[in-house]
Amino acid sequence: MYFSPNTKPEIMKRTLLALALFMLAFAAPVSSFAQESTMDSAKIEGLISQQHNQLKRLVYLESMHKNMNADLDELSASRDQLSSQVKETLERLAQSERAVNATLETFQKKFDEQNKTIEEVQALLESKMNQMLLYIGIGIVAALLLMVIVSRLVTTTALKSHQANWNAFQEHLFKSK
Repeated sequence: MYFSPNTKPEIMKRTLLALALFMLAFAAPVSSFAQESTMDSAKIEGLISQQHNQLKRLVYLESMHKNMNADLDELSASRDQLSSQVKETLERLAQSERAVNATLETFQKKFDEQNKTIEEVQALLESKMNQMLLYIGIGIVAALLLMVIVSRLVTTTALKSHQANWNAFQEHLFKSK
């Protein structure tokens, strides 16, 4: 090749241009790789931060889960205890109901016995009252009869006495005349 004096700087320019293009071609991917690497590093840091946050959330959720399980166990124990207390209360209530029923039956028997006794006493009082009324009636009739008899006797005696006095008076009158 034939070189002219002007060509050397031209070659140099071309060489520099080629070198600049080669550097640019090599620098662009490296630069891109560096930018991607920086972006990837930022992404990785973001992912690590997200992972750390997710880990914190997971720990928090696990503690909440444990607390909820403890609360659930406590509620289950309370439910079982309450269930046993309700069962005991129902048994006591049933016993009380049986006792009240037995007491009511005893009271009913005593009440029936009292009613029977009261009826017997009333019947006895009625018979005594009837008997007393009969005796009073008989006494009144006897008193009336006695009064009638006594009044007849007194009347008869008075009539006889009066007749005797009248006769004596008439005799006295006939004698005095």
